[in-house]
Amino acid sequence: MLTLFTLGSCSSSKTEEKGVAVTIEPFRYFVDQLMSERVPVSVMVPMGSSPATYAPTTSQLMALSSASVYVQAGHLGFEDAWMHRLKELNPDMDVLNLSKNIQLIKGEDHQHGDHMHEGGIDPHIWMSPKIVMELLPDLKNVLIKNFPQDKKIIDANFLRLLTEVETIHNNFSTLSDQEKSNKFMIFHPALTYLARDYGLEQISIEYEGKEPSPAKLKELIDKALEEKIKIIFIQAEFDQRNAEMVREATGAQLVVINPLGYNWPATMKNIRELLSNHLK
Repeated sequence: MLTLFTLGSCSSSKTEEKGVAVTIEPFRYFVDQLMSERVPVSVMVPMGSSPATYAPTTSQLMALSSASVYVQAGHLGFEDAWMHRLKELNPDMDVLNLSKNIQLIKGEDHQHGDHMHEGGIDPHIWMSPKIVMELLPDLKNVLIKNFPQDKKIIDANFLRLLTEVETIHNNFSTLSDQEKSNKFMIFHPALTYLARDYGLEQISIEYEGKEPSPAKLKELIDKALEEKIKIIFIQAEFDQRNAEMVREATGAQLVVINPLGYNWPATMKNIRELLSNHLK
């Protein structure tokens, strides 16, 4: 808090270019695409860090003082812990909560590996193209409000970006219709909204947010064999040992994905191709 106070007392003397701050890299991609990279975008949770437990550095807090807009998912651990403090540091900053008008998936409060999903709300809304289409208009509007001089550019870019996302959405929509199976396995359930919105079934190796017990692991292996699961997704930051055990016992392919990567279209197209090749 002393750092925040010091930064707050200094921010009024700064004349830095106004920019945008976001929690994670995929949101930087959306802002860059809408703004044609005309404004600086600060990412509060850098690549390789957990968006549930990360604490911002002093330099990040200093950069935040010049942000006109903050774009958050709404229920990531970092946001739960830090948003009220970030708002105190920059009270004039618009905060866009992308979860505000989304039908959220809720469950019981539980520990997810090294972090807690507060309120049991799954925060991975950006992993569904259907949801991204719903939230892009709000992002466009807040950017136009804060950068009115770029309205024509933002409007034009919005139509292009929406078309790109809609194409990805349409490609996912054909999965459950054309394939024989709709089930896939994943270590940490980051594709919950994707599964819901496209008629798929996500089977999580994590159990109540924790690594599975030996009994639960056997149950998962039996289910994977019964359902003929052919693909297991895992994020690079998670321990692969349990996923490897399921892979060895079932013959399924273990694939590393990066839901926090900057290039959102490439991430989604890769997941779509992998699902298409293995849901048979």
